[in-house]
Amino acid sequence: MMRKLIITMLLLAMAGVAALTVSAQNEDVDTGPTSTIDYFAVLCEDRAVLEFSGTMQAGFDIYYQIFSGAGGTGEPLTGLRRVAVSGAYSVSEVVTYTGGTLAAGAIGSAYVAIARTNNANDTIFSDFADDLQDGCREPSAPPATGAEVNGVTPDGTTTDSTDTPRGDVFEGRFVSTGTSAILSPFGGFLNPNYIPPEKPLIQIGARDQFVMPRQETPGLVFAECRDYPVAEPGIIYDTDNTIVFWSWFTFTRPQMLNHIENVNYSVTYYQVLPLPNPIRSEIRLIGDRYWVFYYSVLGNLLPGDYYIEYKVDWDEPHFDGLSNYGPGTENPELFSGCFFRVLPNPEGRSVSHNTWPYQALND
Repeated sequence: MMRKLIITMLLLAMAGVAALTVSAQNEDVDTGPTSTIDYFAVLCEDRAVLEFSGTMQAGFDIYYQIFSGAGGTGEPLTGLRRVAVSGAYSVSEVVTYTGGTLAAGAIGSAYVAIARTNNANDTIFSDFADDLQDGCREPSAPPATGAEVNGVTPDGTTTDSTDTPRGDVFEGRFVSTGTSAILSPFGGFLNPNYIPPEKPLIQIGARDQFVMPRQETPGLVFAECRDYPVAEPGIIYDTDNTIVFWSWFTFTRPQMLNHIENVNYSVTYYQVLPLPNPIRSEIRLIGDRYWVFYYSVLGNLLPGDYYIEYKVDWDEPHFDGLSNYGPGTENPELFSGCFFRVLPNPEGRSVSHNTWPYQALND
C-alpha cells in the first residue's frame, strides 16, 4: 500500500501567542513511528520565548527561526536553530535576537519544522506562525539545549554542527574535509562528498551519458552551480524541500557591511521572475572570513525543468579583501546560473506542490 505523509494542523488563536498543534505520521502504520509537536511562540522586543511538547521519533529534531515580518518575511532575527528532543518531550527555549529588535505593535513570525537530525532540509513538517509583539512572558517548561545549525550559538559558544562531515580550520580558513568547499547556509557543505566526473581533454567516439547523482543535500541548490561542477544539484524529487541559495565572503566585518549596503542581487527564474521571499542570514565569522548567506525556500516544486539566473552588481566599489567589484573596477558585475530538474518522487506519494513560478507567471 502506498505510504502517504499525513499532516494535521490546528491553528489556535491566542492573544499575543502564536500556537500550533501538528501531527506528522504515516498512513496505515498503527505501530509505526510518529512525530507530533505542540508549540507556541511569544515574540518579545529583544528575544523570543518558545515552548515545544509532543513526541519525537528517533532521527528527527525540531528546527526554528525567528523573523521580523509575517510569514518569514523581513529580516532574520535569529539564525536557524535546532532543538534536540527524543520520545515524549516538553521543553522551552528563550533565544535572544542577533539581527535586530521587534518594535511594539509589529508582527513577526516563527518558522518551525520537524526535520532529520543531520539535515535541516529533510523536513516532514514546516510552517510559519505570526505573532503580534505586545509584551513578553516567562517560559513554563524545562529549558532545552538549542544550538544554531551553523555551529555557533548567539552567545558565541561553539557547538557541533548538524551536518556531517564537518570542516577543519587550517591557517585561519574553514576547510572542507570532504570534496566540496561550498558552504551551506544551514551548516556544513553543499554535496559534501560528491566527486564530479572528469571531462576528457580529447573525446573520441560517442560521449558518455552523464548520470545525475542523488546528492547528500537533496533540494539544496547553489545559484551559481553552472560554474562549480561540485555544486551539481543532482536528482531532486517533488518531495524534497527545494532551497536556492548564494553567498558572499569578505576578510573583515566592515568589508561585509560595505557589501551588504551596496550590493544588488538579481536572482530570477529564466530572467523573468524573482525568487520569492529571499532571506539574508546574519553575518557569520567562519574561520578567518566573514560570510553572509541568501536563500529562498521554494518547498515541494512541481516536476519540471528550472533555470535560475544569477546576477550581482554594486552601487559603489566594493573590496572583499582580495578583489575589487562594482563601478569602475575590473568586476563591475558577475553572472552565473543553475539548471535543475524536479522529478516525481519514486514512491508515488501525494504531494502538496508549490505552484511557483507557474501561478505567478499567469497572474
